[in-house]
Amino acid sequence: MNNCLIFNHHSLPFQSPSLAVEAMPEFLKVCLRASRLGLKTLLLDEGQDTNWFRLELSPGYFWQDWHNESAVKSELREQVSAFRRIATRQPLFAGEDVNSDLALFDVFEASTGQPYSVLRAAAWYDLAITSFPTRQPWNNSSVQVNIHIMDVAGEHKRTDNIVNLHSLAVLSSIEAELVLLRNAPIRSGKAIWDKREELFRQLEFCGEVQSQLYSWSHQISILHQAHNALDCLNTFVEQWRAGVYQDYSHYALQSLGLTQEVSGESNSCANNPKRRNERTFYLSSGYAAYFENHIKLSHGFRLHFFADSTNKTIHVGYIGPHLS
Repeated sequence: MNNCLIFNHHSLPFQSPSLAVEAMPEFLKVCLRASRLGLKTLLLDEGQDTNWFRLELSPGYFWQDWHNESAVKSELREQVSAFRRIATRQPLFAGEDVNSDLALFDVFEASTGQPYSVLRAAAWYDLAITSFPTRQPWNNSSVQVNIHIMDVAGEHKRTDNIVNLHSLAVLSSIEAELVLLRNAPIRSGKAIWDKREELFRQLEFCGEVQSQLYSWSHQISILHQAHNALDCLNTFVEQWRAGVYQDYSHYALQSLGLTQEVSGESNSCANNPKRRNERTFYLSSGYAAYFENHIKLSHGFRLHFFADSTNKTIHVGYIGPHLS
């Protein structure tokens, strides 16, 4: 369950459609960024529409209304499409939980004493929630709760805080922790390759990348750097196609959180047939391209890629030690 994020429907409705429209783009960005950081599944209360269309954003104004209004805006259309590809799951509690000690587990929002179902699930599973910042406490970075537990020894009470991702700023503040949790299961290059369709669906892999990852015997820290670099490349392609970026740039990757240096090759490399040939790989289309752009990983390792401006695609052709 540690790959889940709970949608907080209790934060609705907005007071007016205009407020909902204003907040929606950031909500989509939060959910998409959380998904890329490892929170792949949105857990929904069973009373919510998994297609989102009947979600009432403000009195008489539904997600479907906002969706139809946004259909002509390419940047929002792409974001909505990506958002709806995030896996959803219902109900909040699985069958085995209903028959467990959950019946003796109650959670109340501290300031009001209200027993919100989403907070109960978040406390039970130790998950974060994502809310619309409509009012207190849903516009706080954490929501304080009082937890009551009954067992054979009697009733126990404690206070806890539920992480509330209501903005990109809040998500950024815990991003490093989420990256650590995401990387924890990645102990081999094979794990990255086997999860590429899930983690890096916007990227094209070519050259000998599969064998390079499958036979990875180098430091795990370098592999985690490569994982971060691939994540940034994947995010860039999503935003490139959504119209956020007009073309590829090194600065764009850095603005998306790339922590390693990225650059092109020197003219001397481009003009050296042997060195240029080492950096030339065939794309899935069958055409060969010079992969001069590279991300500099630790200990001289490199990740070479080609930015295809025609198809708005990033091709990854090499992950390994510095080429000669």
